[in-house]
Amino acid sequence: KVEISLENIRRNYERDSDEKHISDLVQTILSYSADIPNWENSKNNVYIQLFPNDFDFKDLIYEKVTDEFSKIYAVSEKEKLTWISTDILMKWNISEQDLIKQADLNANELLSKTKIDFEIIEDRKLGMIEVEKTFLKSSLLFASKMKEKLKSEIGFPFYAVIPVRDFCYIFSEKDFEFFANRIGKTVVQEYQNSGYPITTEILFFSEDGMTAVGKYPTEK
Repeated sequence: KVEISLENIRRNYERDSDEKHISDLVQTILSYSADIPNWENSKNNVYIQLFPNDFDFKDLIYEKVTDEFSKIYAVSEKEKLTWISTDILMKWNISEQDLIKQADLNANELLSKTKIDFEIIEDRKLGMIEVEKTFLKSSLLFASKMKEKLKSEIGFPFYAVIPVRDFCYIFSEKDFEFFANRIGKTVVQEYQNSGYPITTEILFFSEDGMTAVGKYPTEK
């Protein structure tokens, strides 16, 4: 079965006043098929998606990232996302590690073609990922080659916020205090007004992986 959240669509429409959110929903319903494409036809379209931990993961393949959110895996085809479950892995006859490896391979390939724009604020750089499939903005932060992508611009380690799946900010370790004190309002507004919230945490990406180092409060 396909599960649709009309509340998510409503919130995104109210935020953007963009009827494309509604047409995309209709297209998703019309294109939905219970038939699962085979691995060879699917593997180049496998990406991670991020969901808050109150999401019902059921039998989906998922990995907890912080206390706030987890990674799941999906096949992205046209306007449709198919969540990958343990049953699908069995039908594909692949391991979870095969899936994880392929998702990173795809993310790195997409990242190589993706532009990261930098806004200069008082001689400091605030980065934003520009990708056609906007629902992959937050996912690309976890691509293993993101370190190489950012090193010449802002260095490594770096910080990021991903309040929703189609919005993120990236900034350097040395600019932590400057940006952390300025972006909180925007992060909370995005989180509260989107149909696809993830977290208001500030995330630190380093050689040791990713850790949450703080969180903007959402209660007034």
